[in-house]
Amino acid sequence: MAAQSTDNSVITRTKDGAISTKKNSKHVPKLRFKEFEGEWKETTLGNLFTFKNGLNSDKEKYGSGIKFINVLDIIGNEVITYDSIIGKVEITQKELDKNEVIFGDVLFQRSSETREEVGQANIYVDKDKSAVFGGFVIRGRKRQDYNPFYINYLLKTSSARKEITTKSGGSTRYNVGQESLSQVFVKLSSLPEQQKIASFLSAVDQKIQQLTKKKKLLEEYKKGVMQQLFSKKIRFTPSLEDFKDVLAEGMVIDLAANYPDWNWVGGNKLFDNISDKNHNSDLPILAITQDQGAIPRDMIDYQMTVTEKSIASYKVVQVGDFVISLRTFQGGIEYSNYHGICSPAYIILRPNTDDVDRTFYKFYLKTSYYIKQLQKNLEGIRDGKMISYKYFSEIKLPFPSLSEQQKIANYLSAVDTKIEGVNKQIEKTQMFKKGLLQQMFV
Repeated sequence: MAAQSTDNSVITRTKDGAISTKKNSKHVPKLRFKEFEGEWKETTLGNLFTFKNGLNSDKEKYGSGIKFINVLDIIGNEVITYDSIIGKVEITQKELDKNEVIFGDVLFQRSSETREEVGQANIYVDKDKSAVFGGFVIRGRKRQDYNPFYINYLLKTSSARKEITTKSGGSTRYNVGQESLSQVFVKLSSLPEQQKIASFLSAVDQKIQQLTKKKKLLEEYKKGVMQQLFSKKIRFTPSLEDFKDVLAEGMVIDLAANYPDWNWVGGNKLFDNISDKNHNSDLPILAITQDQGAIPRDMIDYQMTVTEKSIASYKVVQVGDFVISLRTFQGGIEYSNYHGICSPAYIILRPNTDDVDRTFYKFYLKTSYYIKQLQKNLEGIRDGKMISYKYFSEIKLPFPSLSEQQKIANYLSAVDTKIEGVNKQIEKTQMFKKGLLQQMFV
């Protein structure tokens, strides 16, 4: 519902009790809880914090002792707790007194190879245990009272990040120091409003964490069930649908029967080595990736210059083909959901019998067991590795009945669908949070 305020600003109230205002003031957020009004106060990080650089110890002192915060702890966590800290260092009591990190301290990344990452910040929120921080980190300790979680969100907003990165210096490596951080301007709300904002955004973070945990559990379940299915420790049983041809002929069936035992055959018995170069260079060029399979290069950040002459030698890949990298094999054989062309440095595999369910082999050819079998047959070539069609053919592949292949494929595909559904929820919630950071802060 929208309304016109007395100062001619447009107000929209949400179901959560927040209001959106388009007031022209630079010191009022677009999205705000209804019980708060008035402009936010502008200040500098120098007024908020006293800054200090971290300690540098001899390399033999690392690995044991007190927890030691470094850059990875800053960029790898939503907040920093004692248990989340990776490293340790042995220090004296005097060094601890100078470099201690306590609840509410903010840690800044001092340098980075890219300007966009320099000065990233995170908050230490463990009230029971303290830590220390390293030389590539700057500690900010409060001069005035604030809600630590609110400050953590504030320093992750695009406006605060822009303020920090524009004050960084360097050419090959960008740096930010205590003086430049002190000059960064931010806008603060009252403490009660800070608490309200922090609690709301923390609830969103908790939702993201719950979804992330759910996705991880599903991925672990998929990995476990794949091991069970492909090792035949668990098997599906036939259904009446599997006997429809027999029933149509009026023959008697044994409802207690199981699927026949699996055959194991060489890869060349199921897949041909395809070298089709019949194209006019008008098909998309495919990149062969481990996370997305064969995918058009223009859909990902894949930079490689090609000539018309080299493209003429590229091989055609059909939807449902499998691809092996000859020179850079790292794991598994990739499946293509796209029709395109790829470098002749790849082997293209295509089923040569109708008794192959492509999705079944899409899963099997990415199992750790099969990858280990392939790696045993790696042939050294210069500084890389090569898997040839000959070696692929020598490795035995499972060849269950088509019906059993399909049941396994359908089950694992259903698990993948659930994982993808949760992943989309994570992405949607992350985008929601990004929008909140832009609108709930000035």
